[in-house]
Amino acid sequence: MSDVKKKLDSLMKQHQLQTGAEWERVRAERPAPERRAAPISSEGPEETPQPQRLRELLDRLAMIPASESYRRREEEELRRESGALDVQQVIGGEIIGDDDSAFLLLRRDYPIEHRQGKVALGTALETASHHIAFSACDPSLGDFDPRKTLFVDTETIGLSGGTGTIAFLVGMGYFTESAFRLDQCFLRDYDDEAAMLRCVAELVGRHEALVSYNGKSFDLPLLRTRFIQNRIPFRADAILHLDLVHVARRFWKRRLADCSLGNIEREILGVQRQGDVPSFLIPQLWFEYLRSRDARPLEGVFYHHRMDILSLAALTGWVSQCLEAPAGDGFHYQEDRLSVVRVYFQQRRYQEVLEHGERFLELEAASPLRQECLEMLGLACKRLHAWEKMERVWEQLAAEFPRTLIAYLELAKHYEHRCRDLLRAEAVCRRALEHLQEESGVRAVYSLQDPEPLHRRLDRIRRKLGKVTGLSGEDLL
Repeated sequence: MSDVKKKLDSLMKQHQLQTGAEWERVRAERPAPERRAAPISSEGPEETPQPQRLRELLDRLAMIPASESYRRREEEELRRESGALDVQQVIGGEIIGDDDSAFLLLRRDYPIEHRQGKVALGTALETASHHIAFSACDPSLGDFDPRKTLFVDTETIGLSGGTGTIAFLVGMGYFTESAFRLDQCFLRDYDDEAAMLRCVAELVGRHEALVSYNGKSFDLPLLRTRFIQNRIPFRADAILHLDLVHVARRFWKRRLADCSLGNIEREILGVQRQGDVPSFLIPQLWFEYLRSRDARPLEGVFYHHRMDILSLAALTGWVSQCLEAPAGDGFHYQEDRLSVVRVYFQQRRYQEVLEHGERFLELEAASPLRQECLEMLGLACKRLHAWEKMERVWEQLAAEFPRTLIAYLELAKHYEHRCRDLLRAEAVCRRALEHLQEESGVRAVYSLQDPEPLHRRLDRIRRKLGKVTGLSGEDLL
């Protein structure tokens, strides 16, 4: 027995009270007493009648008597039987389909000036296709057109996948001539699925690209399985697909450990949700709806789903807007600006690496991230055969971060092979190894952690010097 129950029983016994169920049973067994005025006592205050004392106690404990509970339950049952709690009455929308299979379609139009956080939805219409291709590392998205794009998100009964997992709520957002339209397709029961999937297929067929968040790994494979189960052709694989979760990780993971859509929209778009439902509760709310047919708890689910899709459109426009600024100035945090340099480096766009990297060094004079930026600049200069500039970058890296072995190794290669200056190459190797000895064996923590390549290069350089000077390697020590 819990402590609360023990305290309640003790209070009721102390005040000689009865529970609501006991009171109703006793009252039903005997006729109601005649109402009469209570006598006025001269010895003290009037004694509180027992039912009133019970109500006061229950009010203090935030409880209701059994009779009130029965009354409310009967009212709920009557409302359910009358259809007042049906999803169409609570949420709105219209039923689409026929007698065999029909689903609920809830359609909302948002003006393009509508702001999702700090970003207007219309910002997505200004998205440059080359920004999308760059951020997604996918050249095929160079033809991305936001007016021919479908923003897709699903709510499912679980995350396990497989043939038993269904999407009970599929949302699709797209731009019309004057607004951003959001269609939410809801399953009132399992047999609504075929009609809903046919609607999804028809809308996908009218667009040339998809935008999702983790859709490549979850939403689309799940939908593909459901289409196959219902013997409906699945054409979404044949069109362009921008998965924003990969874009978010490329630009913001260095600063934000959590790259879920909810956290990205809070930290990047400035969205503050009101009345939201946690994602992990959503499947249970749908199962509870199937049991009770009470759609009121689903209002939070529909709100959560709408916010996800609006954030997809806003985030697409925001990424392009940030990349439009010169030299990465659209990203206001040093971690984000360095991530942009990294994406250019990964795509082997070395001229842009120099442009954005030099701007980063100019703005961040004391940042520890300068080390990684200088490494990328040095390697970019090497790929562009900009030898003099490469030499200056490696010397700067060695001066600012003496424990970075890659700077010494690249300088030794440069002096040995391109400058034909074996003495300078030998001096660079010795300087690097001296730094390691000064640090009591602490090795570099970034690009090159093993000093063995420096030892091998130093031995080879000394052998070459020995052939030129006639001295042995030991004499050159």
